[in-house]
Amino acid sequence: MPADSLTPEQRLAASLEKTFAKHGHTLTDETTAEIFTITLGIARDMIEGARHSEAISDGQHRELDALYLGMLAAPGILSGE
Repeated sequence: MPADSLTPEQRLAASLEKTFAKHGHTLTDETTAEIFTITLGIARDMIEGARHSEAISDGQHRELDALYLGMLAAPGILSGE
């Protein structure tokens, strides 16, 4: 499928998969996907903390949260779920 016909979510998933592939892994592997999800959860806690401490604004929080949700969806997108 040509890159220009992919949705933004599919492009993000493909970009993440390319990074994992460079390290000999794939987000379609259940264990790798689980570790990825756990790690994203930790990062989201950091984003939430930044918002609560007013290090980032509500708008910045919304943008970062949207990116987080897009990344979180990547294993399912790549697996065709």
